Amino acid sequence: MDRRVSFILKELGLWKIFVLVMVLRSPFDFLNACLGANMLERFLRIAELKEKSDLLPAFLTFLLFTVLLFGYNATIWSTISIKADMLLHERLRNKLLKTMLEMEQQEVEQYSEGDWITRINADVDRTADYLTAPLNFMHALIASVNLLLSTAVLAFLNAALLAAALAVMLPFFFLSTVVIIRKVPQYKKNAQEAQASYSDRLRAITEAGSAICVFDGEDIVMKKVEEASLRIMNENIRAHRLSAWSSLFIVFSGNLGYLLLLLMGNSMMGNGIRDFAELTKITQYRGRMMMSVMCVNDSVNRMKTNLPGALRVEEILRMSGKSVPAGEQQQNHAV
Repeated sequence: MDRRVSFILKELGLWKIFVLVMVLRSPFDFLNACLGANMLERFLRIAELKEKSDLLPAFLTFLLFTVLLFGYNATIWSTISIKADMLLHERLRNKLLKTMLEMEQQEVEQYSEGDWITRINADVDRTADYLTAPLNFMHALIASVNLLLSTAVLAFLNAALLAAALAVMLPFFFLSTVVIIRKVPQYKKNAQEAQASYSDRLRAITEAGSAICVFDGEDIVMKKVEEASLRIMNENIRAHRLSAWSSLFIVFSGNLGYLLLLLMGNSMMGNGIRDFAELTKITQYRGRMMMSVMCVNDSVNRMKTNLPGALRVEEILRMSGKSVPAGEQQQNHAV
């Protein structure tokens, strides 16, 4: 998590509840991976040995664990995660409005009306999305926990296949998440600034439309609106194009690694790998690793997309006298 986003959580008093949500939700992906891999291995063994009497007990056992696992995740989501997300939106908007009201008029006028509207609405949404929306920070953390634990399990099952999987995965992951998307935050920041300019131009049209017509300024104003609109579109297209290239490399890495795993696993059958059921179990863990890599990759992309909005919110919160520690505020009042 970016330190400036953590500053926002601490300012809102939501740091502890957010940490609690992350701790409670982090094991889900790994437990789901273990459940799926062992279930598939068990069913393949039953089919190979033709033990029909074991099929129903195995099915009921895995059904029970599946219901318990997803019931646990749904409970955490409905009781804590949604509450934290609602509190984040509510407190952040109230904090921004309170900060704006406490500022001197000269400080408020440093930003245009469109800029304030963008910060209180779109930027607040982007800050919340950075933390709790699908494929952002929280999902990146859950996927990272699954990636580390699944890697440990795969190392125990077959270190050679793990090494082959990592050899294909890591270079593409570095290329995708570090090299390709490094300019995405700047493009998104430019789009947000253009959005504020666009709002200002529209406000001028609605509030001073008659004056603009009297002085024949329609062409000038509409030209400015068009320029701002095109800038928003172009900056977003640049960011989306980089994100698309990033996803392409990750998908290519996943398919290449899967083919390599099957080829190596077939040659190791009976020597390092007991049977097809065990190879399938290994491929399941490797598949979950790849899903986690893709999740982390997409989450990093979207976190970088949403970070400019969070930084614009943090800029305003830094102006608030509330950001001064309580002890220092008491000393200031005493003086």
